[in-house]
Amino acid sequence: MRLGAFLLPLVVLWSTNDQVILPKLLAARFLILLLVALLLTRWLRAETKIRRTPLDLPILAYVASAGVSTIFAANVNLAFFGSYGRLEGFLTIATYAALFWLTAQAIPNLVEARNVLRAILAGALVVSVVAIFQAIAGTLTAAPSGESAAQFGGVARATATFGNANGLAAYLAMALPLGVNEYLQAAKRSDQVLAGNLVAMMTIALLLTFGRGGWVGATVGVVVVMATTRHSLRRAAFIAGAAVALVGVIGLTVTFLGAGGPPIAQSTAARLLSLLDPITGSGAARLHIWKDTLGLIASRPLVGYGPDTFGLVFPQFQTGPWAGAEIIDEAHSELLQVGATQGLFGLVAFSWLCIAVLRLWWNGRRQILAGGVLGAWAGYLITSLVNFSVVPASLPFWMFLGAGAAILRADADLPATAQVRDRARPLPLAVVLIALAIMLLPTIGWPYAADSRFREALTSLVAGDRGRAVALVLEARAAQPQEPLYAAEAGNLAMAGADWAAAREAYMRAAQLGSFNPSVFRQLAIADEHLGLKAEAVAAARRSVELNRFDPENLAVLHEVASP
Repeated sequence: MRLGAFLLPLVVLWSTNDQVILPKLLAARFLILLLVALLLTRWLRAETKIRRTPLDLPILAYVASAGVSTIFAANVNLAFFGSYGRLEGFLTIATYAALFWLTAQAIPNLVEARNVLRAILAGALVVSVVAIFQAIAGTLTAAPSGESAAQFGGVARATATFGNANGLAAYLAMALPLGVNEYLQAAKRSDQVLAGNLVAMMTIALLLTFGRGGWVGATVGVVVVMATTRHSLRRAAFIAGAAVALVGVIGLTVTFLGAGGPPIAQSTAARLLSLLDPITGSGAARLHIWKDTLGLIASRPLVGYGPDTFGLVFPQFQTGPWAGAEIIDEAHSELLQVGATQGLFGLVAFSWLCIAVLRLWWNGRRQILAGGVLGAWAGYLITSLVNFSVVPASLPFWMFLGAGAAILRADADLPATAQVRDRARPLPLAVVLIALAIMLLPTIGWPYAADSRFREALTSLVAGDRGRAVALVLEARAAQPQEPLYAAEAGNLAMAGADWAAAREAYMRAAQLGSFNPSVFRQLAIADEHLGLKAEAVAAARRSVELNRFDPENLAVLHEVASP
C-alpha cells in the first residue's frame, strides 16, 4: 500500500501514446488486483477482518448513481470506458471506490495509516522536484496542456508527471496541508527540518503550476490545519513565520514585476493579481461554461447524460466560443460535472459523501492527524470545485481518503489479525488467485498493447510507412475495440489511401462508439461524398457543425458537400 501511494503519481510511460493517464490507471488496476489477492488470502486464512467505515455507503451510492447514469447514457460505451485522454467513465469511478475501500481494509492501525500518508508525501516531494526542475530548466517530463506558455511570459506551466497543470495543482493542494500538519506535529528537530523543506518544495511547485484554484484550495487547507491543531508555541511561530514569508514574497514579486524581473516572477505576480479579478481571462470562460452547463443539467436532471459524456452533449447547449475552436469536454467544476453526467442522484450522493467526511472528522477530531486529514480533503475539494477530476490527481486522493478514514474511525487501534484457522483452504484460494491472474490480461495487458501499437502506428506514419501503420492500427482496434480514437485513425489511414469505403466504415464505427471530435464527421462527410452518398454526407457535415459550430472548418465542409 505504501509503495502504491508513493509510485502512483510518478508512473509515466513513453511506450504508449497516452503517456500519463492510461499508465497511471493501469498501475492502479494492478495495485487493486494485488491488494485483492492479499486481502482474500488473509481472509480465507482468518488472518484479517472486513472493516467498515462511515464513508462506505456514500461512496457505494456515488458509484451506483454512476452506474445508473451509464445505463441511460447518451452513449453507453463512452460512459462506461470514458473518453480517450480522460478515461473518467464508470470503470474509472469504480476504480476510485475500490482504491478507497482496499486502502481502508489494508490499514490496521494509526501507525500504518500515518505511514501511508507519509508515502503520499514522499511521492509529492519527488513530483515537486520534477515540477520545479521542469519549469526552471525547461526539461519537460510531459508536454504542458491547457493555456499556452505564451500566456505566462514564455514560462511553461509545471505539470511534472501529471501532464496537466491544474491536475498537479489539485494534487499538491491535497498534499500541502498534510505536509504542514507533519511540521506542526514533529517532535524532533530533524523531523521539523525535513517537514519544513517538504512544505517549501511543494509550495514552490504549486506556484509554478499557475493553478489559481490549487492556490486557493491549498491556502484554505493549510488554514484548516492550523485552526484545528492544538495550540503550541511552534504553531504560533509557524503562523507568524508564514505570514512574514507571505508578505515578503508578495513584496519581492511586485518589486520584480515593476523592475522587469525574471519571467517566472513576472508571471507569478501577474497570476496572483488576477485573483483580484476572476471574471477576466480563463475565469470569464469558466463562468460562461458554468452558465451553459446549468442548461445542460436542466435538460436531464435526474440521471444526467452518463460519466465522461460531457463533450458529446455540451455543444448543443454552448452559447459562445468559450474555448475558441477547441472542444469543451469538461464543465470545469466537479460539482457541475457530476450534475451534468450523473444528475440529481449523483449530486445527492456527492453531498452525502461530503457530509459523511465532515461527520467522520468530527467524531475523530481528537486524533493527532485529524486536522491534516480535514485540511487535505478541503484543499482537494475546493480545487476540484473550480476544475475537474483527472486520473493522476484522483488516484492518490482516493487512497488518501481511505487512509484518512482509517485514522478517524473509532476502531483504528484494533488489531487487524485474528487466530489462524486450523485447516487452510487451499482450493478456494487457488481458484481466486488464478481468476485474478487471468484478469490481468483484459484489465492491463490489452489496453497497454493497444495503445503501444497505436503509438507505433503514428511513428510509422510519420516515417512514411503507411502499410505498417495500417496493420498496427488494426491490431490496436482488435485489442481495444471500444476505443473510438483507434477507429478514427483507421479511417484517416484509409482516406489517405483513397479507400473511401473502408474510411466510411471506420468513421461510422468511431461515431457509434461515442466520438465527439468534429473532424471525424468532417472526414466522414468527405468519404460519403466520394461514394456518391449525398444525403449521408450532408448529415455527417451537419453533425460536425453541431459538435462545434464555432469552428469555421466545420461550416466550410458543410457548405462544400451541401452545394450543387
